[in-house]
Amino acid sequence: MWIGVAIFFAAILTAGASIYFRRTQIELTKKFWGDDAVTAMQLAPYVSLQFDSDGDKKPVDLTGTPGLGHLRHSLLEQRHYLWETEVAESLESLASPKAKFATLVFSDPRTDESVKVPTARLRLELTGGWVGTSDGSRRVQLIERAQPAVRHFLTMLRNAQQNRYGDREVSEKQ
Repeated sequence: MWIGVAIFFAAILTAGASIYFRRTQIELTKKFWGDDAVTAMQLAPYVSLQFDSDGDKKPVDLTGTPGLGHLRHSLLEQRHYLWETEVAESLESLASPKAKFATLVFSDPRTDESVKVPTARLRLELTGGWVGTSDGSRRVQLIERAQPAVRHFLTMLRNAQQNRYGDREVSEKQ
């Protein structure tokens, strides 16, 4: 009987430790982005992507895109950043012929201020895996494992043809 009780308590302890260590850790992320930006990254119903090289093209709507949750997690998880690379410099200071800049916007179109999520704009330099605040005051680099994942995901979405039901062109020859 005591063996069963010991196994039961060991299982509870193991489950608790698993939950604690697998949860998204965002303390340093909140310090870098601020509470409003973190809330927007977590909850904003509308997400758009604009590459600087696209000029006047309409931003890509990422809302409802498969994998968006993984992108949110990658940007929120403090273990995905090299915090020792944080500097009080603009992301634009990394400009070079190889640099690929983009802006992610997390926003909420609702007009009711009591439920509206704040808007957050994140600047990204995808070649080196840097992310920066929208005001240009700070930047930090993603870890080596997250850099290609974020770059590939955003580039793939940019290049993908968006064929949502309401956006399709109807052929005249039916």
